Amino acid sequence: MKNKIMRQYMGASPLPAMDRRLGATEAIYHLLDKLYCLNFVVFAEVNGAFELGAINRALQAVQRQKPLLRTRIATIHGEPFFSAVDMADAPLVAQALPLRNWRTKLAAQLHDPFEGEAPLARFFWFEGNAASGGKSVAAMAFHHVIADGKSGTALLLEVLRRAAGEDIAMQLQAAHPHAQDLDPITRAGALAGAVKRLRFWMGQGKSALLMPQQLPGYDTRLRPARTIKAIPYTLPPKTGAALQAACRVHATTVHGALGAAQILAINSEFDAPAARRLALNSLADLRGVLGGNLGSDDLGLYIATLITVHSVAVEPDFWHLARDIKAQLTRVMARGDANLIHGVYPKDAVLGSVSLNAEQVQVAVNLAPASTMLTNIGKVESITLKNGTRIRSVAFMVSPPPQHPICVTVAGYAGSLHLNLLYDQSKMDDTQAARIGNTLTGFIEMAATGG
Repeated sequence: MKNKIMRQYMGASPLPAMDRRLGATEAIYHLLDKLYCLNFVVFAEVNGAFELGAINRALQAVQRQKPLLRTRIATIHGEPFFSAVDMADAPLVAQALPLRNWRTKLAAQLHDPFEGEAPLARFFWFEGNAASGGKSVAAMAFHHVIADGKSGTALLLEVLRRAAGEDIAMQLQAAHPHAQDLDPITRAGALAGAVKRLRFWMGQGKSALLMPQQLPGYDTRLRPARTIKAIPYTLPPKTGAALQAACRVHATTVHGALGAAQILAINSEFDAPAARRLALNSLADLRGVLGGNLGSDDLGLYIATLITVHSVAVEPDFWHLARDIKAQLTRVMARGDANLIHGVYPKDAVLGSVSLNAEQVQVAVNLAPASTMLTNIGKVESITLKNGTRIRSVAFMVSPPPQHPICVTVAGYAGSLHLNLLYDQSKMDDTQAARIGNTLTGFIEMAATGG
């Protein structure tokens, strides 16, 4: 019966299909996902009611629209491929759950692998009641090969807009190429690609020679079992506006300030004050530097990992550090080296799971400087839903890689900054994680207020 209904909804017109080999970035994420689940979750807290049927109709619409929601990952001759599936055989439907302990349930999605089966996304509706003040939570979990934070957030909000009764034009999305095919430097030719790769490795070697220090006592080795926990923090509009103003005065960015707070929070965990080098791993959105006129609503993996290394003095200057983060990230982006993964590997290189094992990948991962991770999707445009439901907040969580003691996610919505500090409870106790989070937000508050 379900398949019949789905086929009636789909109609007779053929849908654009996604059948192609994974690009280098996608293939690496796919391989890493087999070692430690790399899911991410986006969610919105809402005030108001949704009818579950309306949500499912909205999910059917976006699944019809976006080919990546109708794919699985297949291995062909040892290489990973996106393989199209019939929408009726793998429908994207909402899982309705009670609101109680919703954050814990979502954090558990970060280490619940998709195993490559379609659809490579899950939708959750956590229904509230009078006791919750009418609050409910809509959320989506993604396999990272099909989406990133910006596109996942845009998709969740589109589902809510459709479910609320907004008439959104149905434009079937053609299958986008992978990031490396859109990279202007990669497309410039073999010589440019070779120069880029050489420059990248020289930069990585320089970062490694700087020998940034890891959080004392932290074990970067893989563990088969993980329990990811998230600690949420919300900075109200007054603080967010003050932080933006302070960043303008001190010639830096909000990301630079957030990164400085994170580095100094880690620095405070060392036993004694000392000059040391610490690294920050920033995830950058590449849509502005790739070809193809990509927007945030174009579902796909269009991010890069940017590692910067910073000298932290015995008595560190917050704003000097924030400016250094901004300067290093700007320099990397301006050079065209931002798309690090597909800049490292040739255009036609794809890593198949057959040719590499966990030990080899872990060795490669450990070549990167020890760091913490900061992923900031910036300001999410506030929307008004047609059915009168109010979106209170928008945020996201990611699965922290084993070499990163903490990962901090940031999203701005309705003037507030919504942060989540994520860590692996098998590697870090709750007390230390909370202490780092409180120190981090304390630095942000001081920066915003001029303290």
